[in-house]
Amino acid sequence: MNAGNDGRLDAETLAARQREAGSKLRVFFSEETGSTNADAAAMLAAGTPPGDFAVVAGRQTAGRGRLGRKWESAREGNLYLSCAFRPNVRPERLANLTLWFGVAVAEMLREKFGVPAFVKWPNDIFCLGKKTAGMLAEARVDASRVRGVVFGIGLNVNLDPAELPGALRDSAASMRSVLGLSAPLDANRVGAETLAALERAYEDFLAGTHEEKLAARWDAFDFLAGKRVRAVYGNEEITGTVRGIDTGGRIRIEDASGTLRAFSAGDVLLKKDFF
Repeated sequence: MNAGNDGRLDAETLAARQREAGSKLRVFFSEETGSTNADAAAMLAAGTPPGDFAVVAGRQTAGRGRLGRKWESAREGNLYLSCAFRPNVRPERLANLTLWFGVAVAEMLREKFGVPAFVKWPNDIFCLGKKTAGMLAEARVDASRVRGVVFGIGLNVNLDPAELPGALRDSAASMRSVLGLSAPLDANRVGAETLAALERAYEDFLAGTHEEKLAARWDAFDFLAGKRVRAVYGNEEITGTVRGIDTGGRIRIEDASGTLRAFSAGDVLLKKDFF
């Protein structure tokens, strides 16, 4: 499980691990970049390369999260990865794609590495109650068709939470810290298994089977299930208990009157964060 290169990503080892994991995506690797999502989106817009591909980096200097937020990127030993797909489907097909990809990654982390991963709606992966990964999906729509989708993930593989700014130290975790390992994990293997999991999930998406599979698996990976939360969407706010998601991937929250409300976007805070 451990690597001889202190767990750091490198192109040659990543390619070897891809072959072992069954990943076939063409990878463009760099030790450092501004944003893998931005790089992948620019390549899609330029029309090169043809087909689907991925951009992988060992370090980001301008990583982005949802709503334009900054993603803190440690200097080495973690994974910053964006897959670029050209699905040519209608935009409504993308409604629950991020959740489906999130479940695919969380399931892989459990099965391949023994990491107790859950998906926190709408785009985070949590382990032992702490954020371990952030996800961001962006689409290029032309004439009511999706011409390109970029799905990015920043995954804390070997991060020492003590290295983060003070406000994040108690809320972040890495695969290594969750597993309590003294030696680093091989980020190349983690990257290859992540690519393979996303490729399989994308095949399900194209086949139209992902919605049924998401409905069947969501409860096992829902970090917020049954928890008291406050949801904020624009000027709308609701406090209540999470009751899963609907078929469109919207989070369902039961308010004090027993009424179920569904939100397609917004911020969801746990009770401990607002009381």
